[in-house]
Amino acid sequence: MIREHKTLPLAVLILCSAFFASTTFARQVEEWPYERLFKESDLVVIAHVQGWGVTKREWNEKFFDKTRFEGAKTIFGANFSLKGDPPLCIWLDHFRYKDGAVRYNDGPGLVDFLKEPLKIEVKQNQGLRKISQPEYLLFLKKRKDGGYDPVSGQLDANFSVRVMFPPDNIIDQ
Repeated sequence: MIREHKTLPLAVLILCSAFFASTTFARQVEEWPYERLFKESDLVVIAHVQGWGVTKREWNEKFFDKTRFEGAKTIFGANFSLKGDPPLCIWLDHFRYKDGAVRYNDGPGLVDFLKEPLKIEVKQNQGLRKISQPEYLLFLKKRKDGGYDPVSGQLDANFSVRVMFPPDNIIDQ
């Protein structure tokens, strides 16, 4: 009976330390509700991709190994502006994982964009279905050189981008 009382506090201590150790390694991520995205943006648009390319810009966030990422520049055309006056071509600088790079489990929220329609396999019809090229709702901050960055920053750029597919792409059966 005495032995059980001595091991119980030790078991509780081990369980508590395991719980706290696992939560301390999680990366803290800021909240970006729509109100904040809109307020802090210089430009909010619904846009489509016109092209993209790789840049020489280097990853400068201290948390992750920069050799896994490459700079990218995506060119958008604005379909509709919700805030700001969009230029003819919107040049968005962002980062993406390099081809073959191992992705982090709790890593940065990077963005990548579809330039062409997407093909998906539909099990019901046993064939491929073409999905239209999406539009994107972009929350952007203008730089001094005239280009744009995601308003939520490069580390979690995904908060600044929403993918929008036409409703006729969704079939509910």
